[in-house]
Amino acid sequence: MRRELQAVACAGCLAALSLPTSASAAQTSAAQATSTQATAAQTTAAQGSSTRNAASQARQQACRVLALKPSVVQGKVRATAVRSGCADQARLRVRVKVAVSGPDRVVKSGSQIIGNGRITAKVACAATPRRFYAVALDSQGRTSQSRSVKLSCGRPAAGGGFASAPETAVVALTNAARAKNGCRPLVHDAKLHLAAERHSADMARNNYFSHTSRDGRTFDQRIKATGFVFRQAGENIAKGQPSAAAVVKAWLNSPGHRANIMNCAFTRIGVGHNAKGPTWTQDFGTP
Repeated sequence: MRRELQAVACAGCLAALSLPTSASAAQTSAAQATSTQATAAQTTAAQGSSTRNAASQARQQACRVLALKPSVVQGKVRATAVRSGCADQARLRVRVKVAVSGPDRVVKSGSQIIGNGRITAKVACAATPRRFYAVALDSQGRTSQSRSVKLSCGRPAAGGGFASAPETAVVALTNAARAKNGCRPLVHDAKLHLAAERHSADMARNNYFSHTSRDGRTFDQRIKATGFVFRQAGENIAKGQPSAAAVVKAWLNSPGHRANIMNCAFTRIGVGHNAKGPTWTQDFGTP
């Protein structure tokens, strides 16, 4: 997609029967029948044991643990571990880890003895973005690690730092266009930026182009997931434009996208850019 915009025993066996012609033949037949019955009983017992072993192995293979990618909900970084398909109980543990120079740090952990289910650990997040991931493990030795994700909450300290140069440029160009329409400049909000950045990354990683995520979430649901509470919200997306200037120009030349940019009721903006595509997302909001 170049420059797109959007505002799944015995078959065939033979058996022979013959009648015995003498008492000896009858005895021989009876002995053979007894031997056959004994062999059949042994075979049945062995098959039963094999079936039980196979069923036990299947249950062990079906049991697994999964670490879900962390997300921000109401100002907290939440990491969840899931245990499913298990026939026994075990202690399930979840750890929230942050990527740092040197060994990564565990910033929160929790555990519970369960059969099947999930547990969640929560830790407060700061305005400065940090890269978090989750680790799940149970006492039977099963482990799982999620993908890492950069998360932050609230507005950063003066000087910013959460947005890339292309993202910052899109905000500046958008505000310049709004000024010509008499609208006040939009504030680049860290939570809206997080929602936009996640969506651009998801579209790039999974090779799709839509306002609806692969998991079925709409843009307003993605915004709410960051903890941003709004009375009004909107979204612009684009793919293929090589620069901030090119993507803002393309949006301004499209009536639906232009309407979002020129909506003076919006006061906040979040811009997400991913170099693969490239993919661009603008999220607008009014708290």
